[in-house]
Amino acid sequence: MASSFVGFWKCADRWTQRILRFFTITVFLGLGLLMFSNVALRVSNDLTGYLARHGMEGAAAMIKSLLPIGSFHWFDEIVELCFAYLVFYGAAAIWGTKGHFSVGDWISGLLPGERTRAFYRTLVALVSAAFMAIFFWFSLRLSMRTTELTTVFQMPKWVLYSCMPVSSFIMMMYSVADVWVNAGRLIGKIHASK
Repeated sequence: MASSFVGFWKCADRWTQRILRFFTITVFLGLGLLMFSNVALRVSNDLTGYLARHGMEGAAAMIKSLLPIGSFHWFDEIVELCFAYLVFYGAAAIWGTKGHFSVGDWISGLLPGERTRAFYRTLVALVSAAFMAIFFWFSLRLSMRTTELTTVFQMPKWVLYSCMPVSSFIMMMYSVADVWVNAGRLIGKIHASK
């Protein structure tokens, strides 16, 4: 029973990481393409303005015919959405692999004895899980209570905010798993010393 439970969580962890990485990379590439397109559009607008001011209206008209878009009036909304998703889903992916910065590595090395280190790691995992639970609760409330719409697309703002409770829930689950593992090590150390 215990091995099937562990197997399920390992499989869920693998798929969660794959989905988070794929989503984060896709959003990052989309954001890069959007930024490149915006810069190219601004350069072409500046170029056509320059050409028109200096008596080259034909060249300016040709460039305008190739790039008929004047501006991305929706650019800010999409960039805001992409950055929010990139930050929060990327943070969840890093949290799950323990790729984030951790102060605990040097502190636990200074602590005497395995039991003390196991207790310290359990305490850090508990504090992390508590923080993620609080973050999840308040971000979920924010997402569910908002009634605002975005300016251009008239999209509900909860779509924008949804990355916070989803990613904090994922990070909370990883933190609870860390508490479970570290508490098991602590209990194992206590039982081994008796």
